Amino acid sequence: MTTTPATTGALLRLLREEADEADFRAVAAEPQLVDEALEIRSRLAAHRRREAALAALYETAGDLASLRDLEDVLQAIVNRARTLIGTDVAYLLLSDPEEGDTYVRVTDGITTDGFKTGRLAAGTGLGGLVAATAVPYHTADYPNDARFAHTSYVDGVIGAEGLVAIQGVPLKFGDQVYGVLFAANRRVRPFSPDEVDLLISLANHAALAIENATLFEEVRKTAAVHERLTDVALDGGGPTGLATELADVLRGSVLVLDAQDRPLASAGDAPPEPADFVREMAQARARRGSASRGTVCVTPIAAADEHLGTLLLVRGGLDASDIHALERAAQAAALMLLGERTVAEAEHRLRGEILEDLLGAPHRDPEGLRRRAALVGLDLERDHVVLVARGGNNARRRRVTELAGGHATRLGGIAGEYGGNTVVVLPAAEDPGGAARTLAELLTAGIGHPVTVGAEPAAPGAAAVVEAHRDAARCLDVLVALDRAGEGACRDDLGILLGPAGRDELDRFVRRTIGPLVEHDETRGSDLVRTALTYFACDGNLSRTATALYVHVNTLYQRIDRISALLGPRWRRGDHALQVHLALTMRRTAG
Repeated sequence: MTTTPATTGALLRLLREEADEADFRAVAAEPQLVDEALEIRSRLAAHRRREAALAALYETAGDLASLRDLEDVLQAIVNRARTLIGTDVAYLLLSDPEEGDTYVRVTDGITTDGFKTGRLAAGTGLGGLVAATAVPYHTADYPNDARFAHTSYVDGVIGAEGLVAIQGVPLKFGDQVYGVLFAANRRVRPFSPDEVDLLISLANHAALAIENATLFEEVRKTAAVHERLTDVALDGGGPTGLATELADVLRGSVLVLDAQDRPLASAGDAPPEPADFVREMAQARARRGSASRGTVCVTPIAAADEHLGTLLLVRGGLDASDIHALERAAQAAALMLLGERTVAEAEHRLRGEILEDLLGAPHRDPEGLRRRAALVGLDLERDHVVLVARGGNNARRRRVTELAGGHATRLGGIAGEYGGNTVVVLPAAEDPGGAARTLAELLTAGIGHPVTVGAEPAAPGAAAVVEAHRDAARCLDVLVALDRAGEGACRDDLGILLGPAGRDELDRFVRRTIGPLVEHDETRGSDLVRTALTYFACDGNLSRTATALYVHVNTLYQRIDRISALLGPRWRRGDHALQVHLALTMRRTAG
C-alpha cells in the first residue's frame, strides 16, 4: 500500500492527536490504515497515562519518605488524583471513631463551604457505603443511582456543588479503614478500570501516610512521656508530679488512683471521678491492659501480678497514640510507686525501731537514741505531744499505723506500734486534746471503724516522752471504759478522772459510791461488781444481762436485790445510776 504526502501528514497529525478520525479518513485511501493508526494512537495515550500515573505514585512515595507534614501529603494526593483522572474535583474523607462517621479533610476543586465542612454517616450515600464496607464504588450519575442510600442532607450538599459522576475508594492499611478518597465530575461520566486502580493506589498511599503519621505521633508522645516522667522520678515529684506532666503532654485531665481506687493526685481542667468509670476500670484490670470509652481511657498500674493503682485520662479526640503513651506512663508510675513504697517501708521500720527504743529502753544509749531520732526529724530536745490510738483487730491496727505514719510525717513527727497500740509523737501542739480529736477523726474515716486516741503533752527529753506515753495510754483506757470509742481527748479534757487530784481522789470516789459492793465481793467471794457493770452494759435489760453472765434469770434477780440492799433502791435510777456506772467503770480502768 502506498501513501501520498497528504496521507502521511494526516497520519502524523492523527498520531499526535492534532487531528480527529474524520480528517484522516478524508485523505486516506485505505480504511485499514485508519484503523491501525487509531490503534497506535490509543496505545500511545495509554502508555502516557501509565507513565503519568507511575510518576505521580513515585512523587507521592517520595513525599512519604521525606516525612512531610501529613496535611501537605494528603493535599498532594488529592491534587494528583484530580489531575491524573481528569475530573472536576477530588476530595478525601477521614473516619471519626468518636462520632462514628466521616468528615471532609482535604479538597481540590470544591467551591461550596457546606461541602468543605460536611460529615457523612456510616452507610449513607456512596462515601458512607465505601467507609462501611471498605469496597470501592463508582457511579456515572449519582443523583439517579438507586444503589445508594440517599438523604436530603447528602443530596443537598452534592447538589449544591453540582457533582454527578463520583468514584470513591477506601483508605485502607491492613484491617484499618481510615476514610475514603474521591474523584468526581459535574457531568455524567463513566470511570474506567484503570482510573479505579489509579485512585486505589493513591488511596493506599494516603492510608500509609496516615499510619506513618499515627506511628510518628505515638513515638513522639511516648518519648515525651518517658522524658518528662524520668525527670519527675529523679526530682521526687511523686503522683502529683506524674499527673501534672501527663496532663500537659497528653493535653487532657489525669487522675492517679492507688490500689484501693482512692485518688492520689489529679491534674487538668476537669479531673474525672473514679466512680463514673468503674466498668472500664474492671475491664482494664481483667485483661491487664487499657480500656477506653468515648473520651476516657483507663490503664492499670501493675508490677508482675500486683495491682498498684490506676491511671485515668479524659481527652477529646482520644486516639491510639494517647493510649500507648498512657500505657508507657503506667509502667513509669509502677516503678515510681514501688520505689516510694520501698522507701516508706524502710522509713516505717526505722521509725518503729526508734519508737520501740524510746519507749522501751530510753536509758540504754541516750545519746545514740537522740542521734537516731534526729535522722527521722525527731528532736528530743523540744516539747512534743504523745498520742496513743487503738481501733480494732490486728489487720485494722496495721492500717491505723500506716495512716498515722503518714499524718506524723506531714507534721514532722514519727509513728509506730508499741504495746498493742499505735503511738504517735508530734511536735508540741497548743491543744493536745484537739490533736487527739483530729487524729481520731482521720483514722476513723480512714479505716471505716472507730479509732480512739488519748494524748498527753511531753516536756523535752526521752524520759518525759515515756511518762507522757503512760498518761496518754491511761486517757485512751478511760475513753474506752466510758464507751467513747472513736473520740480523742487528753488528761485535762477528762477532768477529775485523770486530773491533778490523781489516783487518791479517784479511789475515794469509787469507795464512796460502790464501796459496799467491792467489800462484799472481797469478803464473800460474790460477783456483784461484775453483775452491776454487765447490767449497765446491757442497758438494764435483765434477760440480756443474765445471758451475758451465763446465769439463770432467777439468780440475777437475787443479785439485783442484794445490790439494792447494799447501795439503796435508787442505784438504778437517774443521777445515782450515772455515778454508780462511772464508779464501776473507773474501778475497772484503774485495774
